[in-house]
Amino acid sequence: MFKIQSVVDFDGLFKIHNNLIILYANNQLTLRDFNLKVLHELTLQNTPSSFGVHNEKLLIGYSNGLIEIYSIKPLHLVKKISPVDYKNILRGTDEGHLGNAVTFTHFVSNSTFISADESSRVFCMSLKGLGWLEGLDKQRLFGRYPLPPSNPLQLPAFHSKLLDVAVCQPYTAILTPTKLIVVSLKPSPTTIYRVINEKPSDHTTGTLAWNNNTLVFNWSNTVYKVNLDDQITHSSRVYDRKIMSSHWIDSNLILLRSPTTFDLVEPASLEILESQPYDTSHLPNTPSSFQVLRKKCFFLTENHLSVAFLLNYKDRLGSLAKDGKYIEALQLAVAYFKGEGGHRLTTHLPDSTMERQPLVQPFLSSLLKSSTTYLEKTITAQSKEALRYLAKHMIEAAYLIDNLDWLFNEIFDIYQNNKLEYPFLVELEPLVRYGKLPVIPPNMSQLLLRLYDPKDHPGRYEELVLNLDATQLDLNGVIKSTKIHKLWKAFIYVHLTALGDFLTPTLELINSIRNDQQEGDKVTLFDYLGYTLSGLLYPSQKTLESIDEDYSEEGLSFRGKTSIYQLLFNGKLHSDDINTSDNYSYPYVRFLLALDSRLFFAVLNRGFEEGYFNDEGTSRPLSRQTIVNLLLEMIYTQDLPIGTITQIEVFVSTNLSKYPQFLMLPSSTILQLIMGLSEMQDDSEGNQDISGASQNERELAVESLLSTFTPNSLNKILDQLIEVFERAKFYKILKSSYRTKKEWRNLIRITLEDIYDEGLFENLNQTFKWSRDDVELFDVFETFVDTLIRLDADELVMLVDKHSNDSDEVHTNIVQWCQEKRHIVEYLAAALRIRNGELSDPLKDIYITALATYKKEEVYGAIKAYDFNHELVDRLCVEGNIIDARLYHLNAEGLHKEAFDYLRHSTSESADEDTLKRAFKVGMKIAIDYAHNGSEEANNMWFIVLSSSMTAVRKYNWSNDILDEILNAVVLHTDLNKMTFSTLFRKLVDHFMIEPKGEDKPYDQLRSVLMCFMDSIRSRQEIFSVARRIMDRDAASIINEYSEKRRSGWSASEKYRNELDELRKYNEESRKLSEIAEELEQQGVDYREIFEIPLVKQRVVKVYQ
Repeated sequence: MFKIQSVVDFDGLFKIHNNLIILYANNQLTLRDFNLKVLHELTLQNTPSSFGVHNEKLLIGYSNGLIEIYSIKPLHLVKKISPVDYKNILRGTDEGHLGNAVTFTHFVSNSTFISADESSRVFCMSLKGLGWLEGLDKQRLFGRYPLPPSNPLQLPAFHSKLLDVAVCQPYTAILTPTKLIVVSLKPSPTTIYRVINEKPSDHTTGTLAWNNNTLVFNWSNTVYKVNLDDQITHSSRVYDRKIMSSHWIDSNLILLRSPTTFDLVEPASLEILESQPYDTSHLPNTPSSFQVLRKKCFFLTENHLSVAFLLNYKDRLGSLAKDGKYIEALQLAVAYFKGEGGHRLTTHLPDSTMERQPLVQPFLSSLLKSSTTYLEKTITAQSKEALRYLAKHMIEAAYLIDNLDWLFNEIFDIYQNNKLEYPFLVELEPLVRYGKLPVIPPNMSQLLLRLYDPKDHPGRYEELVLNLDATQLDLNGVIKSTKIHKLWKAFIYVHLTALGDFLTPTLELINSIRNDQQEGDKVTLFDYLGYTLSGLLYPSQKTLESIDEDYSEEGLSFRGKTSIYQLLFNGKLHSDDINTSDNYSYPYVRFLLALDSRLFFAVLNRGFEEGYFNDEGTSRPLSRQTIVNLLLEMIYTQDLPIGTITQIEVFVSTNLSKYPQFLMLPSSTILQLIMGLSEMQDDSEGNQDISGASQNERELAVESLLSTFTPNSLNKILDQLIEVFERAKFYKILKSSYRTKKEWRNLIRITLEDIYDEGLFENLNQTFKWSRDDVELFDVFETFVDTLIRLDADELVMLVDKHSNDSDEVHTNIVQWCQEKRHIVEYLAAALRIRNGELSDPLKDIYITALATYKKEEVYGAIKAYDFNHELVDRLCVEGNIIDARLYHLNAEGLHKEAFDYLRHSTSESADEDTLKRAFKVGMKIAIDYAHNGSEEANNMWFIVLSSSMTAVRKYNWSNDILDEILNAVVLHTDLNKMTFSTLFRKLVDHFMIEPKGEDKPYDQLRSVLMCFMDSIRSRQEIFSVARRIMDRDAASIINEYSEKRRSGWSASEKYRNELDELRKYNEESRKLSEIAEELEQQGVDYREIFEIPLVKQRVVKVYQ
């Protein structure tokens, strides 16, 4: 990233500007150009502390506060600016540096400069008049002078520590540990922006750097970027290291210097792009000790002025090669070639692969040759690890630039000549094993295979074989090894590509399965057969034609298919087969059918789809017709399992309709196939279908067979076989047949039997349309209604309403047909919902009776939504003890007193707890309705609901959830003009305190009630407190408005009067509740220690008034 070298022996103060290097040491000031030629020398009487250069002028700040301006050509003094007298500062007649060292000087223009001193004061000085000597205008931009000693009791002024100053016309940036200030010098010095450091400390460090109108600065490990374009913006990023200084390399790169690294940062995101380790902790940490100019960094090291050059990709590669680090250079070039090394902003390489690789390739090629020379010279001195390291990078480089000839003929020869092939082969092997090097020298193929013992590393050995040219291998050795260790993929690959032998792998796999019965061998066998019959190479799936590029009947693909078909459908065992005990005809087909008939026919289907059989010439020993005939012969002549027979029938039937131009069967055979496929084959217990094919597969096969008949023949066959299809449950065929014959009842029946068909209700709708809504069709539904309701009661209701002349009668029949009584509830609920309650009274009576029997919790919702027989509802609620429904029913009848007496009575009796909770919620809703209507009956309703719920909470050990819900309703929906909290609470206290002795008092519940009421009062008090504050703020304007309207004859606002009355009521309510709490305390309940009574003070009322 950077190349660092020493420029000149030096230890002092320096400044870099354009083509000028200014050095000061031992009272001697030297000006040099970038070739280190001495341009000027000057002996200084005072010690300088800063330099500034502009055009041909030199600005020097001294440690005693003196500033001198020199002309460089020739070098002579032009202006001297002495430190100011403190007395003149106190009189306000002068500005400037006192006796402090001037630490910063910088020209803004030819006549204006910025200076700063070690006392953290910053000045802008301008030379006025016709020449440099005419006058000086001084303005203090930052900092304070020391206080005069005349007032010893006055505290000294705080002085911010100045970290750095930076100038970019017309801006000056001033950085302290606590803030950044940006000052614009035009038209007059003005602060235009500032940033505050939220976490300053005594150890905060920082520097500034400008690039046009963009400022970068840091506070310790946080870097900020400020953009001063049209709209001022700033962003920041925190790093995991201390930042000693920040600098602009160019407009696209920022350099951050930490104690241990140089970091290059992208300006937009402030993300680190590259880092280079370098110990800078020993360097002076002052703004002037590290300077950047034209992508070069100048800094002081031990008695040297050093420079760090930012290198692009050419410089970096050339620098490493020049230093003899060929392998490091090669490694870096590979990274550049792959787009993994560095960033485009630092390497100057394009992001595009098409543009980047041509730029790097010449360097990569040259470095590869240089590395080869280096290897040849040093190979005997290298360790095995080093040789592997060298081989890894040289192989990768040669592979990337496609220079494999150099790799095998030059680099490998060096390893081989020194008998050190192993490190090279170990690094080359992954490329070969992953198929990245399709062609390698024959001798290298043998050497690579020796790397792995197939016994210890079978997987890697097999992958290597599959990615090598089999013709270059020791075939006998490879075949023997792969057979012994059952590396069947490699075994098949070698036989097919090197020998063109398709039979041997098949026979070996069959014999292996006969002996071991391994599942993996079975899968391999069927995959191999399927690939071959499809014209593909196993296992790579390349086409067999691509191996020998022969598309004729002499080609590898044609010969492979022919060999497999001849072997499989041979009537006898092959002469090379070691098994001689199988005396059945067609032993291999029989073996494969027994192994897995489904997989076998999947393979055969793939073969049938190929064009191999389309041209039935003399060179083809078999045809589709021959194979089908052979399979049918096996059904009738050999003792095959039922499942296998069914699979053969499915295969033949499916292909008969698929290849009508190649396959023909007599009608009798087709009918036999139909009968065979239609038979249900159950196990000995009659439970499990053992036909070997699913019902859907058999039905599709039968449909294929039926498609071969003419329409007239088809109708006759359907008439003959309709009962057979009924037993087989071939619903698609049956539906088609009955639809054609317009037998609507049978069509409805079959549609209902196919109950889980996704389009069930759609099919039923369509059938009713075709039948012109024959009412008698609904009789067919009798045995299916429970399943239909379970599937979708709404659809069934809509079907009846849409296609029946008397829907209520059909609904009644369906209800009577229900075997599960809960389905009556579900069905009639759907009917009421869909018909908006328009249902006959008998059906409604049936529904509400069933609901009260099976789903009591839904009775309340039903009677609330629909109108039922009132006497029946009341009787059912009493008999079923359905409290919530009866409470609602009595209230709806206008018997609200009887309703809440019933609630109170039910609470004292034994009742279902869930029903009781629902009843309290219903009572709460009724009370809310009465409260909203302004009825005084709401007071008694709230009392009964509260007292009953408190009793139930205590009786059944409930939590206070139900009570809290009721209390919230009371607070939210109570009109205090109709009922006060104190009155309600007193009634509750009186109610429970007069209970017989021995009864537990509900103190916890009473406390909950009281605290809820108190919280409500407190919240309302807060509302009026806020209102009082608002009124206090606007009192003057309101009084003036009232006064003006009063003079016009207007009286006080009615709203205002109401608010005042309500506040007075709250005050009275609070007082009454406090009195009740005191009475309870006298009875032994210390409520004042449990909660605080929030009194609405009389003073609040007065203030509001």
